[in-house]
Amino acid sequence: MFMDYIENIAQLIAIMAALMISLFRYIGCKRHRWLYAVVFFLGNLLSSYFWTAYLIIMGDTPNVSNALAYFGWNVAFLSLAILVIHLKTKEERRYLHPFMLLPVILNIWQLTLYLPYGGVANSVYQVTVCTAVVCFAVQGLLWYLKKRKEGAPRPYIAAAAAAIVIFEFGMWTSSSLEGWISSLYYPCSLLCSASYMLLVWAIDRSLDSDRREGDINIDRRVQTVLKGGYFTIVAVCSLGGILLGIWIRNILRNGLSGAEETSVYDIIPIILFLISLVIVAAAIAIVFIVYFGQKMAENQKLKEERMVADRSNEAKSEFLAHMSHEIRTPINAVLGMNEMILHDSLKAKNNLPEDEEKIREVFSDITKYAGNIDSAGNNLLSIINDILDFSKIEAGKLEIREARYELSSVLNDVSNMIVFRAQAKGLKFVVEVDDDLPDALYGDEIRLRQVLTNLLNNAVKYTQRGSVTLSVTGKKEGRYEVGKEMELTASVADTGIGIREEDLPKLFSKFERMDMEMNNTVEGTGLGLAITKQLLDMMGGTVEVKTSYGHGSEFIVKIKQKVEDLEPIGKFREKFEKSLNEVLDTEESFTAENASILIVDDTRMNLMVVLGLLKETKIGIDTAESGFEALSLTEEKTYDLILLDQRMPQMDGTETLHRIKAQENGLNQKTPVICLTADAVSGAKKKYISEGFTDYLSKPIDSKALKKMILEYLPKKKIGGRSGRDMKAIEKEKSDAKKHKDEFYEILRQGGVDPEKGVKYAQNNMGLYLKLLEEYVKSSEDKKKRLQECFTGRNMKDYTTYAHSLKSTSRTIGDDSLADLAARLEKAANGNDPDVISAEHDRMMERYDHTVDVVYEALRRGSRISTEKEDDTRGFSYHRWS
Repeated sequence: MFMDYIENIAQLIAIMAALMISLFRYIGCKRHRWLYAVVFFLGNLLSSYFWTAYLIIMGDTPNVSNALAYFGWNVAFLSLAILVIHLKTKEERRYLHPFMLLPVILNIWQLTLYLPYGGVANSVYQVTVCTAVVCFAVQGLLWYLKKRKEGAPRPYIAAAAAAIVIFEFGMWTSSSLEGWISSLYYPCSLLCSASYMLLVWAIDRSLDSDRREGDINIDRRVQTVLKGGYFTIVAVCSLGGILLGIWIRNILRNGLSGAEETSVYDIIPIILFLISLVIVAAAIAIVFIVYFGQKMAENQKLKEERMVADRSNEAKSEFLAHMSHEIRTPINAVLGMNEMILHDSLKAKNNLPEDEEKIREVFSDITKYAGNIDSAGNNLLSIINDILDFSKIEAGKLEIREARYELSSVLNDVSNMIVFRAQAKGLKFVVEVDDDLPDALYGDEIRLRQVLTNLLNNAVKYTQRGSVTLSVTGKKEGRYEVGKEMELTASVADTGIGIREEDLPKLFSKFERMDMEMNNTVEGTGLGLAITKQLLDMMGGTVEVKTSYGHGSEFIVKIKQKVEDLEPIGKFREKFEKSLNEVLDTEESFTAENASILIVDDTRMNLMVVLGLLKETKIGIDTAESGFEALSLTEEKTYDLILLDQRMPQMDGTETLHRIKAQENGLNQKTPVICLTADAVSGAKKKYISEGFTDYLSKPIDSKALKKMILEYLPKKKIGGRSGRDMKAIEKEKSDAKKHKDEFYEILRQGGVDPEKGVKYAQNNMGLYLKLLEEYVKSSEDKKKRLQECFTGRNMKDYTTYAHSLKSTSRTIGDDSLADLAARLEKAANGNDPDVISAEHDRMMERYDHTVDVVYEALRRGSRISTEKEDDTRGFSYHRWS
């Protein structure tokens, strides 16, 4: 009898432990497998608790034919069968094998043994369900053996289910026989208890390969409460039920006599069964709480995702509207400026002014229009590049292509591009590079260049005064080693507007632009930082932001690059400043009248562009619009240099190059051939050079890069001087221009006018600013006259208009004091407040006179102005600075 106590208590504890583990796993990670396990162990608990508690209370086992004893087990094995079948694929369920029938034969024999003890209906049901469990478990094992080489999952649950049924059948069979076989009952019972924990382990293992990211679960605090609550219910009900049963038994024994005792004790099984139902009901309640709690969490997440999607759609709509504006703006500028060039050019052609100063003014205007077209075209190209790069990243078509590159070349190109933009805004551009950095690295040169350019462009774009600093360092352990990785760190710091703390999480988001109220005049797509972040992610790099709103930002990029050579980069700053001076000096700085080059491109407009860019060099230029035409020309003439487009119909640049080199007469076998291509991906240069090209130049063609390359490959003896211009004269002209500009600025500042602010309002165009100042002075007499007339005649309506005009024009030239004064009088006129106007009008007019005199004096002295009085108006003709 002692062994009966041990066996039943051990099995009850194993079932309770397995139940709580399964239920707690279901609470934390809702999966149907854990739910089936919970049902299985609840059914077992329903019968095992009833059986064990009855044994402890009454000292004997309940009647095996009692429906209460077997109800739970019947439910448990049905759920186990459903669990095993649920895991199978359709193909596996249709799989048949003769070994699957072995459990049927064995279990028919077992049924004949146990039939007298458990009742016919109950025994047939249990044996049928358990046989189905084993048959389907064997099917799973055989299927795995057949498909394991194809990656079939291991049948952990099928094996555990088979073990449970086998040991359960062992218990039933050994309890039905006598002799030594009956002694196997207790080992089978303990093994059956162990197999319950085996099932828990099997389910957990089967889910290892099925972990899903982003599972939505109820709050962890709720999970803790549910787990603690159920553990308490199980403990209290289990012990409480047994103690209640013992108390009832003692009461009945003390108050009843023999004949009545047997039937009255039947109340104890009912009470135990009800307590079992409480434990089961608590588990079912928790399952429902988890289910509906998760549904609520899912609904909440769906709402949040919908809100995010709505915000994203709104952001995309805003982005598309913004892009429409951004693209139309430069296109309108290009078309408008081009129309003005055509108009002024045709007008000058048909009616050329006789006055030299008038002719100079015409060309000055045309130059200004062309400059605006250049600026608008570069802006449009930048927008299109951002959109194309973003589209490639979204489609997963943008690749990282690594190759050997020179870090100094990347930094030099990026710095050359940014320095002019910074200077145009009056910003100081500083480059600081660690002298010990290895120059030859291995990585994606193009994408590194793009990342640095994006960050530097952003810094210049959002900085109005101060400086932009590029710092590059390397992190290493010990010494740099060839073939080993080093951490390349690039920092871009500015003294710009900074970033609000609440905007930092959106900084690298798609379709987001920060602080639109302050930055609504800043051009761009808003995709630059999003592209930068994704490029760094693809290259295994990181980006960190340090910012102080209103004071500036610093972007720190870290990326691993392999060292190809230990040669250090050296004094990069000195080399950059030297190369910058060379770039400035090479603009229209040479002629090559005796040189002869061939340009091949299938687009006529591209040929016209190159011809126009090289017009001042006086080089002899032949053009061809196809590879075949180029072959005809190279058979007849030897060229000093050939510029060859790669993408052409019928015969591309590479094939044309090979045919030129293979020509029988060999006139151009040694001629340098430059590949013209829009293919600017990393490794492109190496690819084209391996095909036989001498070098390559990316499109759209930059005039400075084109002239620099021609200077590099043309024979030195054919390159002449600076187009007949004297170097000393040019330097003197530059020095004089700077002197006059400084004097001009100083006069304006002393008079209360901020020239830097005025130049900014003039789109950083000094020529336009000078014209605005000229117009300001010319129109002053008429405006003063009209303002005075309106003041005298108390004409508030027109006074408002003229005050508003004075406010706008004064602010445009940089005189905020006069603009603020005019704004106050404009407001007073709008509010029909004659007292304010009477008190402030004379002061405004005195300030207006003062500003006009200051501007006039600045134009006259600082800009070499010659003036003359004509009917109380002032006429001007003056030298403009470049």
